[in-house]
Amino acid sequence: MIQVVLMIAETDTVEDGNYLRFGNELLRRGYEVNLCFLESIAMLDSKVIARGFKLCNPLLDGEMFPESHPIDLTQSDLLWVLTLGMRHSFLDKMQLLYCLQDHCRIINAIDSLMHFKSKYFLASHEAVFKYPPTFASNDPDELFRVVQTGNGKWIVKPPAGSLGRDVFLITKDDPNVRVILESMTGPESDHYCLLQSYIEEIRGGEKRVLIAGGVPVGQYIRQATKDHRTNQMHGADIAPCELTKDERLYCERIGQFLVSHGTEFVGVDLAFPYVIEFNVVNPGGLLTIESLTGTDLTSVIIDRIIDRDNDKNIGKNIPEPA
Repeated sequence: MIQVVLMIAETDTVEDGNYLRFGNELLRRGYEVNLCFLESIAMLDSKVIARGFKLCNPLLDGEMFPESHPIDLTQSDLLWVLTLGMRHSFLDKMQLLYCLQDHCRIINAIDSLMHFKSKYFLASHEAVFKYPPTFASNDPDELFRVVQTGNGKWIVKPPAGSLGRDVFLITKDDPNVRVILESMTGPESDHYCLLQSYIEEIRGGEKRVLIAGGVPVGQYIRQATKDHRTNQMHGADIAPCELTKDERLYCERIGQFLVSHGTEFVGVDLAFPYVIEFNVVNPGGLLTIESLTGTDLTSVIIDRIIDRDNDKNIGKNIPEPA
């Protein structure tokens, strides 16, 4: 029996989301499913282990987690990372997971988890997709000079931020420009800050496109209402939407690029033709699309990523290099 491990965050109770939907669907299809808590990952006698439990019955939202115990991750055939956990231990966790890639297939690939969410990565692949002109530095004076050279609007944000936190819209005439840049780079100028040209296309909304196995499988649109941010937690409106023919072809091309780098399940934030962000760790959208359309995409995602080749891609193998 093929053994699948889902690496998840430990919460007080089970929460409806990707791991609940994927775990239950894989269990229904006859896979052996273990759920392990990423923050517990460790090395014991040269083996990578984590605390977790075998899924014997479908998970229910709000129930308590079953009793956990150490699980040898080297015995898994497929390991799906659905959280990054605490930031301060991120590098240790990635290095421990890296030790497993000779033993099992990892979704998404470790290089993908490390780099594909990075705004630096996005800015450096303009031959594949379009990304707003980007500057990065830990020197607030250097960034200030960039702002002063143009007449347009700029977005200021942290390189590894999320959920719309610390995202500012500025112009060179904004009296708070220098204060914002100094705050973002820190009192010792030891924090990096991103400066991006504001793209007018974002006014038409930002589409979250779920790509599974290189193919777009579902999407919805977010429209800013309170300010420039399109994040739901900051009041953005959401609605079902379709992709235009050009958008779909564009996403399919991006999807094939992602798959060639071991990136199999991604949430792409798109303000066509600009890619705003890749969400490669537990991308949201599955529950939102269901709430908007009544369609649960869980089985489609599992089909595209795991069952598409009659399990040919599952097993103890090393992904081919891109």
